[in-house]
Amino acid sequence: MSGKELVSVVIPAYNAEKFIEDSVKSCFGQTYRPIEVIVVNDGSTDSTVNVVNDLSSLIPDNKLELRTIDIGQNKGAANALNVGFTNTSGDYICWLSADDMFLDKKKIEKQVYWMKKTRAMLSYFRDFYAGITPTKAALIRSSYMPYSRILDPLFVQNSDLRLMALLFRNPINGSSIMIKKNCMETYGQFDPLAKNVDADGDLWMRYSALKLKFTALNGAAVFYREHPMQTSKKKSLMIYGCELTRMRILLTLEKKGDLVKLMKKFTPFFLILLQTKQHQDRPLVSEFLSNYILDHRRELNRVLFRYIQRSLNSVKKHTHYLAIDRNKFFKDLELFMKSHTFKRFEEIFLDRICI
Repeated sequence: MSGKELVSVVIPAYNAEKFIEDSVKSCFGQTYRPIEVIVVNDGSTDSTVNVVNDLSSLIPDNKLELRTIDIGQNKGAANALNVGFTNTSGDYICWLSADDMFLDKKKIEKQVYWMKKTRAMLSYFRDFYAGITPTKAALIRSSYMPYSRILDPLFVQNSDLRLMALLFRNPINGSSIMIKKNCMETYGQFDPLAKNVDADGDLWMRYSALKLKFTALNGAAVFYREHPMQTSKKKSLMIYGCELTRMRILLTLEKKGDLVKLMKKFTPFFLILLQTKQHQDRPLVSEFLSNYILDHRRELNRVLFRYIQRSLNSVKKHTHYLAIDRNKFFKDLELFMKSHTFKRFEEIFLDRICI
């Protein structure tokens, strides 16, 4: 299939010489054309750029372009993605991590077709393969709710439910996404303050708060490479960073007066999270919501109150909760609330009429 719209693939790369060749070549193998592949060199000190330059001789046809943007100092994946996305020419933009690969050769072709059909702003594949190498990878069937994958269509279709679920779990593999460029131009990009810690989950929450349409494709189109250097392996760092982005969303929802309405919708699913103890990985978020529910007991379902105090007590005893320096956290949260990216989001969000 040849398409009229250009698709851009942005690959943020920091010291990725071991994996970048596989990543770029997986773009070469896509059936869709035209494509531009942009590798953003995020201050690498190894041979990442040399490897990419050597791949220029292997470009399969004149409807595929490969180029590199060098941004000098290492500032993290979120900033590198923003630089790459800003410098794209495509109507649609994909993100591919430098250590990941597109496995399905029709990945881009399928997404362009499906986004046109559904008129979605963002699309992703529900599943992915993960492992040390593609040949040793296992199929990962992610979900918004633990042990409740059958409920996923509710969260894909309903932006309010998706927003609340994303507070606790992010099932969207970043390397599988495709976004309309005009979406990012209008509604904002990644927050550089997040650096390498779940900047994607933060953006999906902001897009959900703005009620943008998502669509999910069945199947697994990408390979997620697991290795010791990944930030996602550093659980304490991930929890801390995820708490920051989620608490600022909650504070903004409270400021606008949307939180009671959202909690009413989300009550059955919040009970699932409490019963499966998934809330314990978001200790400050869980504490905030539990106290909020207790403060608004007249407006919310009484069933919640049977679980809230018990869950609140369990969170406060959990190792994740005890490990967080609260003074430092709330100072950092104040900085996150003032970030240029988030302030732009708040202006759009707070100006919208409550629905």
